[in-house]
Amino acid sequence: MSAALLAALLLLPAAPSRAATVKLFAYDSRGKALDLQGLLARLGRADDATPRSPSAAPFWAYPVDGSTPSRVTLAQDGSLLTATWNGGPARLDLVWPAPDDGYGEVWADNDGHCFGDGDAVFLDEAIALTQYRLFKESWKRRTTDWEPLFAPGKRGKRAADAARDAIAAAERKQEAPARAAAFEKALHAVSVAWEEELFEHGRQLAASPRLAKQERFGLTLDASLVPRLNDLKWIAEAVRRSGSNWVRVVFRPNPADFTYASLGSFNEYDGAVDLLRKNGISVMGDILDTTQWPRGMTPAIYAERVKNIVLHYKGKVAAWEVGSELNGDWLGGSSDPLTPDQVFKIYSAGAAKAKELDPGAETVATLYWWEATAPDRAHSLSGWLKTFVPRGFGANVDTVGLEMFPDDNPVGMRFESAFDEVASALPGKRLILSSFGYVEKNRLRGYWWLAPDDVDGGRKDLMILYTTASCAMRASVCGGFWWQTLDQMLPARRHHRATDLYKVYRRTVTQLRRD
Repeated sequence: MSAALLAALLLLPAAPSRAATVKLFAYDSRGKALDLQGLLARLGRADDATPRSPSAAPFWAYPVDGSTPSRVTLAQDGSLLTATWNGGPARLDLVWPAPDDGYGEVWADNDGHCFGDGDAVFLDEAIALTQYRLFKESWKRRTTDWEPLFAPGKRGKRAADAARDAIAAAERKQEAPARAAAFEKALHAVSVAWEEELFEHGRQLAASPRLAKQERFGLTLDASLVPRLNDLKWIAEAVRRSGSNWVRVVFRPNPADFTYASLGSFNEYDGAVDLLRKNGISVMGDILDTTQWPRGMTPAIYAERVKNIVLHYKGKVAAWEVGSELNGDWLGGSSDPLTPDQVFKIYSAGAAKAKELDPGAETVATLYWWEATAPDRAHSLSGWLKTFVPRGFGANVDTVGLEMFPDDNPVGMRFESAFDEVASALPGKRLILSSFGYVEKNRLRGYWWLAPDDVDGGRKDLMILYTTASCAMRASVCGGFWWQTLDQMLPARRHHRATDLYKVYRRTVTQLRRD
C-alpha cells in the first residue's frame, strides 16, 4: 500500500458503530402512560431530589453478541419514549418495583430473543414474562438437578400456582393500560413465588448433613465496638444466645499505628477475640473496612498491616477477610478513589501475605453486589469479575463473599443469579453471603423493600429471607453476616436490651439450626 493511499484512508471518517433504539411503554397506577420524567422517577431512589440524567439511569443493555454492555440513553420525542444503546439486539437490565414487595434488579429479554432496533417494549409485560420464565427455570433445576432435590411445600406450590395464574390473566387483557396493570400484579406474584421457593429450599438444605457442618450464621462487630468495650461481656453473650456460630470482627483504621506495628494497638481487640472464642464462636477478622482505606494505601503498606494482625491472632482467628467490597468505587476516598487496578494490586498483596503466614486459616474476599446501579461497567460485579478473574482473582482466597444492601442497590429476583454468576466465574470456590443489611438509620434514603414507609418491616423481612435463602445458593455455605449488629440489634442506648430485630434473627437462626 502506497504512503499516499494510506494517508487518504486515515483521513476517511470512522464507520459509525451499530446502535439500536427501542420504543418504551409503561404506565402509572392510574393507567396513564409514563413520560420521560415519570419513567426516571420509577427508576430512581427515594432520595433523588431530581430525576437522574436520561443517560445515567440504572438501565443497561447487554448485547446478545457478547459485546460490552452499555447504559441506555432514554429520550422522549413527542409522546414516544425511547431507549438507545450501542450494539445490536440486547437483553435489558434495570431496576424495577414489584408492588408490595420491593425494588429489585430485573431482566427483560423478549423470551430469550432480546430486543433489537425498532422493537416496541412494553416494560411491565416484558419484565414480568422474563422473570416468570427465569423463575420456572429455577424451579425445574431445583426439583430435578440439585442435591438434595427441592420438595415444594404447600405454600411454595400455592405461590407458584398464583404466579402462573396471574401471568395467564394478564395475557388475556387486551388494552395496553389494563394489560400493564395486570402484568404489574403478576410481577408481584412471581417475586413472592421465587422468594417462597428459595425460603423453602433453604430450610431443607440447612437440614442436610453436608451444609450443617459448614453453616455460617454470623453477626458483625464493626469498629464501633471499640468505644463500647464496657459492654463487651453482654455483647458476646447476646451473640451466643442469638444462635450465631461466627462473628466478623472489623479492625479499626488506627491512624496512629495503621499497620498495627505496636502491641498496644491490639489492646481493644484481644479481650473481644478471647471472649468470643470462649463463647464457642468462630471469628472472621476483617483486616480493614473498605470505607476506611486511606488514599495513600500501597501494596507494601497493606501487606504490612495484614502481616502484623495475622501473626498476632494466628491460631485464634478462623478466617481472614483480606478484601471487602473490592469492586467499590470509593476505596481510597470517594472524591479521588484508587483505580480498580490499584485496588486489585493492594488486595493481592494482602491476600498472599495472609495465606503465607497463616495457611491453616480461611481467606475471604468480598465483592459488592451492583449491576444496573453501578457507576460504570468496570465496577459492576460482572464487569469486575470479567477483568480480574483472568488476572488471578481467586488465588490465595478460599471463599468469595457477596455483599448485598438492597436499599442502595436493589437485588430482588437477582439474588439467585448473583450467586450463580460468581460460582460460574470461580468454580471450586466456596461462596458466602458475607455482608447484608437494610437502611443505615431509620429513614429510607434509597430503594424500598416491602413498603416505602416500613423500614423496620423491610429489615426484618430481608433478615429472614436472605439468611434462609443463602442456604439454597449454588456453592454457598449456609447463613450470612448481618452488618449493623451493634447499632440495629444491640444498641448502647437500650441499656443491655436487644431490639426486636435481634429477636427475629434469633428465631430465624434457631429454626434453621433445628431443622
